[in-house]
Amino acid sequence: MAHFIKLHTLEGAEMLFNLDVVVSIDPLSDGTMVQTRWGGTKVKEDIDKILSLSNPTVDATGHQLLTESEHGSLNDIPY
Repeated sequence: MAHFIKLHTLEGAEMLFNLDVVVSIDPLSDGTMVQTRWGGTKVKEDIDKILSLSNPTVDATGHQLLTESEHGSLNDIPY
């Protein structure tokens, strides 16, 4: 399953990055370069922020996260 994080270009546009295709992430004086298989993009977030975004603190699938927030708890989900 793809692992997406939302980052911002230097111009402020939001972008989703699939971490499965990231080759390297390098600091720059004015941001960070995210290099994928197809090219590179400069983003505002620093390496520490990107690392924290890449490691979710909740141990659940996307489906569980969506349904828990919509229904309150897993016991209330109609399967």
